[in-house]
Amino acid sequence: MTPRGAEAGPQARPFWLLGAGFAALLLLSAAQPFDLWISAWFYRPSLQAWPWRAALPWRWLYRYGAYPALLLAAAALAGLLGSIWRPAWRRYRRAWLVVVLTVALAPGLLVNGILKPWWGRPRPRQVTDFGGTRAYRPWWRPGGPGAGKSFPSGHAAIGYALAAGTCLIACRRSRLRSIVLAGTVAYGTLVGCARIVQGGHFASDIFGAGVVTFGTIALLAQGLLRVPAGAREPGRAPGQSSAAPRHAQ
Repeated sequence: MTPRGAEAGPQARPFWLLGAGFAALLLLSAAQPFDLWISAWFYRPSLQAWPWRAALPWRWLYRYGAYPALLLAAAALAGLLGSIWRPAWRRYRRAWLVVVLTVALAPGLLVNGILKPWWGRPRPRQVTDFGGTRAYRPWWRPGGPGAGKSFPSGHAAIGYALAAGTCLIACRRSRLRSIVLAGTVAYGTLVGCARIVQGGHFASDIFGAGVVTFGTIALLAQGLLRVPAGAREPGRAPGQSSAAPRHAQ
């Protein structure tokens, strides 16, 4: 439970809304043939190939798209360790922890460790509609281990995980937080689009990654970023002053 006089909602609210939005898109994709329709734009039956698979920027996004979130998580981990010796950094500990845990749990454990290997959904380039040998399987009908590793998208999940970095921006800077958050959502979606263009994932795989990642960030922010009512500094413990300790220059 949230302590009296503390707020757990302001930091988590945007992530709950994004998670709900991706859940709505995922449900909508179950009612409409979006997956095959969108993937068909990037497949050429005459060539039996995905012609833009190795083109830029898609190849670059596939190879290096995870790096920004990994670098952010590494910096957050360094900040956590450095806060042992630098008291001025300690008010950011919980925000840094949200970043580290988001990358470790959402794209790491939940998507690549559990859902992808166990859900059992063939990738677009593996299904008969696009020259493969397996039957198309909608996301809501898992096939089990060994049947495919398409749902959800790991690349999109780690692209969206970059959004956890907005927890480091003070809530009072709402415009900056909104701009950065929108940019990270756009980046994660672009990484996901690269995988659609390459025949590696369906659109619903990207939506599923958004649900898992933003749901994870929301839960972590709700549980870890509890601040005193009226305070807006990221990662500050209840009752802790917003002013950083002064040190001699």
